[in-house]
Amino acid sequence: MAGEQEWAEVGARIATSRRSRGLSQDDLAARVGLDRTAITKVEAGRRHISSLELARIAEVLDRPLDWFVSSPPPSIISRRAAVAGRRGDENSDFAIEDVARDLAVLLGVQVLTPNIAKGSFRAIATDEEGWGPEQAASQARALIGVDDNSPIHDLAEYVERVGLFPYSFSLGEASADGAYAEVDGLGIAVINGEIDPGRRRHTLAHELGHHLFGDAYSVDWGADSSATEQSLDAFAAHLLLPRAGVCNRWQTLRQQHELRQSAIILSAEFRVSWTAALRHLRDFNLTTRDEQRLLDSRSPTRADYLECNVRVVEELQSPYIPTGVAAAAIRAYRWHRLSAERVVAMLRGQIVLDDLPEPDEIPLESIRGDLQ
Repeated sequence: MAGEQEWAEVGARIATSRRSRGLSQDDLAARVGLDRTAITKVEAGRRHISSLELARIAEVLDRPLDWFVSSPPPSIISRRAAVAGRRGDENSDFAIEDVARDLAVLLGVQVLTPNIAKGSFRAIATDEEGWGPEQAASQARALIGVDDNSPIHDLAEYVERVGLFPYSFSLGEASADGAYAEVDGLGIAVINGEIDPGRRRHTLAHELGHHLFGDAYSVDWGADSSATEQSLDAFAAHLLLPRAGVCNRWQTLRQQHELRQSAIILSAEFRVSWTAALRHLRDFNLTTRDEQRLLDSRSPTRADYLECNVRVVEELQSPYIPTGVAAAAIRAYRWHRLSAERVVAMLRGQIVLDDLPEPDEIPLESIRGDLQ
């Protein structure tokens, strides 16, 4: 009976993946060379399939073969239970599970270790004097090693310092901006690479909030009305646009440039969206209402940024793989703990087999031990 249950789970996963690709049962049957009735029975768990048939289905659905036959990490199962009933987003769900499997493997072969920073902050309490999103953002900057006067460039590299591994994939316009989960003390942030660069950075900063405050499960759609999500959005904004740094830089810019040029340069230097930059300038009382309306009347183009002698830098372009994960995977290959094929798959097109270094020599003592 256990075997039949396992086949039912395989069938359910095939159905889920097929629907996420926008394919009908007829479409899938035609692409893998089976009858539609066979696909219907497979998805219902009433027909077993051969390894060759499953391999063809996995190829058509662009899913790893082991995704259909092995259970996800326990934390991902818990995450699904925690977010059940929220707006469905299978692409984000697939991506989170895929990278969770990767991190579980790297933890298992002992090339990654958990980070104690996860869940180290107390909950944001906006009604508590002296503690709120702005203070939390300042504390987070200290934790990742950035002062309150500087922009954070290459945010993805900084969040790895506190055990959050950020990925960026093209998940589609209908998918969430980002999602967060944890695997054995490590955080995972999956960012939708199809949103604009400023939103990608804001979303990662938001997921950093989930990580530091120990909120293990999230799916963020950008306009969540809950108090927690609003507080984390404010945390993210203050992380990227610290009051001291923005005020000091604005004072210098206004001595050198007219109003619009100053705002364009500020948004480029802090790598935030035009809307976010204008909002903080007003919140910090650096612009008047009339100036705000003037700035808000026309968003800058790429030509405007170039004319101001600044360039828009696009972080977290898809596909983005965390540098720490890439280094750990290659280290695992060099130490004979992962196969070349597994490492290349884990790095998702960043390298090919010929790019891998020569593995380390196996010590003679280890060979002798294996033979005894």
